[in-house]
Amino acid sequence: MTKMLTFLAVLAAVAGLAQEENTRQIWNRPPAKTETKKASKPPAVTYKPLGPPKAAPNGAPGNETKVGVTLWRIRPAKAADPKGARLLVLVRPGAKATEEVPERVDPKSELSDGDQFRLSVEVPSSGYLYVIDREKFKDGAMGAPYLIYPNWQTPTGDNVVAPGRVLEIPGRRDEVNVFTLQPKANQVSEVLSLLVSPEPIAGLKIGHDPLELSAAVYAGWEKKWAVEAQQFELVGDQSPVMTDKENQAGAGSGPALTQDDPLPQTLYKLNVKPGTGVLVEVPLKIKQ
Repeated sequence: MTKMLTFLAVLAAVAGLAQEENTRQIWNRPPAKTETKKASKPPAVTYKPLGPPKAAPNGAPGNETKVGVTLWRIRPAKAADPKGARLLVLVRPGAKATEEVPERVDPKSELSDGDQFRLSVEVPSSGYLYVIDREKFKDGAMGAPYLIYPNWQTPTGDNVVAPGRVLEIPGRRDEVNVFTLQPKANQVSEVLSLLVSPEPIAGLKIGHDPLELSAAVYAGWEKKWAVEAQQFELVGDQSPVMTDKENQAGAGSGPALTQDDPLPQTLYKLNVKPGTGVLVEVPLKIKQ
């Protein structure tokens, strides 16, 4: 009996290590340097599915595209916060920048009126990212679609996604570099559509304000790229505030994130081949 229990314990340990390894390698990030691996072991984390699992097409697990999203709530910096987590935030043109700290937000959490937040997006394959914002109301009605990224401040080609690269929405260099939630009457969520296209989308006349898209254009994008996604939530020992490495990666001033760095808070897995264009909806719930 003792030998059997020992054998089962070994199997459980091996399964646990395999699960952690699979989670760590779920992103096509560059490997960490050898000396970094020896210095500190990354925390044990895994993704928990939200809702029933969805099988890969034809039972082939390799036919998957993943989109990683982390929602950051912005709050004033405290004395105890690590220096590397702090960033300068502008909430309106001409305002004085304040020192703030981004905190990870659970995907099931609700945002309140006046909350300041930003989004970081990571895709472990190459492509071009576009973000569309719509309002959703209690009766199910949807507001007009607005292209909010890239915008007039985005340098040409800066919406390129690649393994290990993090794109922040809004960008650090934007005139207003955080979102402030100001919901309308009977609004229940902000719905962000993340569109990753293999090629740049031609003909978009981006100006100073968000670009309102016609219903026909957005419907065409949905028909071409929308894919049902399986959502996963990260669980485990992650830093609740943005790390120095994440801060530098988001600002575009540091090296790409590696397999040993903190992972996106929410993972959307889509049953299409890597490199295929996808459109996935990310709802941000509003506290009623």
